[in-house]
Amino acid sequence: MRILINASNLKKGGGLQVADSFCCLLNQYDRHRFVVVLSHYLATTAKQIEKYSNVKVIMYDMPKNIRTFFTGRDMQMDSIVEKEGVDAVLTIFGPSLWIPKVLHISGFARAHCVLKDSPYFTRMRWNERLMSGFNRELLLWAFKRCANVYFTENEYISTKLRSILNGKTVYTVTNYYNQILDDSARWTDEINLPQFNGITLLTISANYPHKNLPIIIPTVHYLKEKYPDFSFRFVLTIDKENLVSGDDSALSNIVFLGTVPLTECPHLYEQSDIVFSSSLLECFTAVYPEAMRMGKPIITTDLNFSRSLCGDAALYYDALSSAAFGEAIYKLANDDLLRNELVEKGKKQLTNYDTYEARADKLISIVEKEYMQRNNNLNSRYK
Repeated sequence: MRILINASNLKKGGGLQVADSFCCLLNQYDRHRFVVVLSHYLATTAKQIEKYSNVKVIMYDMPKNIRTFFTGRDMQMDSIVEKEGVDAVLTIFGPSLWIPKVLHISGFARAHCVLKDSPYFTRMRWNERLMSGFNRELLLWAFKRCANVYFTENEYISTKLRSILNGKTVYTVTNYYNQILDDSARWTDEINLPQFNGITLLTISANYPHKNLPIIIPTVHYLKEKYPDFSFRFVLTIDKENLVSGDDSALSNIVFLGTVPLTECPHLYEQSDIVFSSSLLECFTAVYPEAMRMGKPIITTDLNFSRSLCGDAALYYDALSSAAFGEAIYKLANDDLLRNELVEKGKKQLTNYDTYEARADKLISIVEKEYMQRNNNLNSRYK
C-alpha cells in the first residue's frame, strides 16, 4: 500500500510529539510505502525520516481557508494523492478540513467537542458558552465530513465520540510518555530547583484555560491558613505573568520555570515528590504516564476522563474546589504508605497504555484493515 501520513496541520501541543514518535518508526513497516506530509514545525522529524528507504517526505503547511473549509479541497494535497498513487490517508490529528478522495482515517483529540458536561464550561459566562458551543458544532461538522474512520487516545472519549458520529467506526489507540524517559543518555540536568525542605508538587503543562492552573493560588492560601507548619511548593513550567496577578502573597510557594526543553523533564520529575494535574478537560495528557514511568504519585481532578486514564493509580479531588485540592495534597504528603501504593499502582496502570511501538502497530493495522474492508465492500457491489 501507499499510505499518506498527514501532519501538515499540526502546529503545537502533544500532536507534534505523537507525529514525531509515530513517523520515526515507519521504517519498520517496509511492506508499505509512505508519503509523509509534515508542517515546518516538524522539520527535525523530516531530517530523521527522510533517509528511510520506504518514506518520501514533503514539507507543507496546510492553510486554513474558507475554500477548504466548505469544499474540502486542497490542491496541493489532492495533487500529492494523485501523483503518488496514494491508497489511504492517515491524519495524525484532525480535523484536516481537507477531504481526501481515498480512505481517510483521522485522529481525534478535541475534548471540548465531546465533554460538554465538563466543569470547564460551567465557569464560563453565557456569551462564552454560546461561542464555545458554536465552535464545537463547527468542529464536529468538520470531523464528520472529512474522515471515514477515527481513533482517539482514551476509550472513554471513543465511547463519547461513537455516540456523536452516528455509527462511524472509532478505535482507541492511546498515547504514551515520550521516548526520552527511556533514554537517560539524552537527559540534561541544567535546571536545579532551589534547596527545599518540604513537599514539591510538579506539573509540566502550558497555561491553557482548561488546565485550570489558577486554582493553585487559592489552594496555596488554603494550605497556609489551615496547615501553617506544612512546607510545600508548586513547580510550574509557565511564566509568572501567566498566573499571578496582584497576588504576591502566594509567590513564596510557587516556582515558575517558564517553558522547559524536553530533555530537562526527567530531571524535574526526579526533583519532585508529587505530580499533579488540575485539568478540567482532556482526551489525553502525557503527565499521567510520565509520572507513572518516573515513579511519582499523582493527584488529579475527579472527572471521568482522568479516571479512565489513571484508574486507581491517582488520588482524586473535586475539580473546582481549592479546599479539596489542598486536603488531597496534605493527605498524600503525610502518608508514605499511600504514596508508595499509588506509585505501585501506577506501574501496573502504565501497562494499559500503548507503547510507542504498539501505537504504531495499531495505527498501521487499522489502515490495513479498513483499506481491505473498503475494497471488499466495493468489490461485492459489482459482483
